[in-house]
Amino acid sequence: MTHGEANMKSKIIPNKSGQKSKLRKFKICNLKFAILNSQEGMVLIVSLLLLLVATVVGITALSTSTTKVMIAGNQRLSEMNFSSADGGISASVPIIETTAYDRTVSATYAALVISADFTNEITGALAQDGDTASASPDIRFALGSGTFATTVSVDVDYLYAGSPAGSAIEFASGYEGFGKGAGSGGAEVYYTVNSLSEGDAGSESGVYAVYRYVTK
Repeated sequence: MTHGEANMKSKIIPNKSGQKSKLRKFKICNLKFAILNSQEGMVLIVSLLLLLVATVVGITALSTSTTKVMIAGNQRLSEMNFSSADGGISASVPIIETTAYDRTVSATYAALVISADFTNEITGALAQDGDTASASPDIRFALGSGTFATTVSVDVDYLYAGSPAGSAIEFASGYEGFGKGAGSGGAEVYYTVNSLSEGDAGSESGVYAVYRYVTK
């Protein structure tokens, strides 16, 4: 075989390694295209995303409900304590009246009055002694039971006494009826009444009032 015939055969023989390389690249390209266009597993991914969204919504709703329950509970405690404190003002009125009239604590209210100086405060012998409803109350009692139980503490202080408007000291004016003049009674005595109600979970509410007692 001559040198020329060898060159001709080398040109005629196809390059099989180049064809295999092109075929391999084609298969890889087709595989990438198939992977990119495949929708297998999308249902699982969408389901997981929806589950995540539902979880977030559920947690938010639960947190909102818990907050609303706490707000409602605080509102209930506030109203309950305010009503109890207001009741302390009303309960102290007959105690003040009977003590001022009798100059001693009545046996009917002896269990409610816990201050030994209460009579002196009512008569004015110990005016504005500086005690408070929380630290040293004059009257204390309990209302309700369980979670609805409240402790009401009331502090009463003597302010001043005076004649009511329109009254006068005249001869025989006392015979014209109560309140006409000082001769038949009718002087006014003013007291400050501080009522404090303490309930569940450390809640408390206070009511302040000024009570006018007309002497008899």
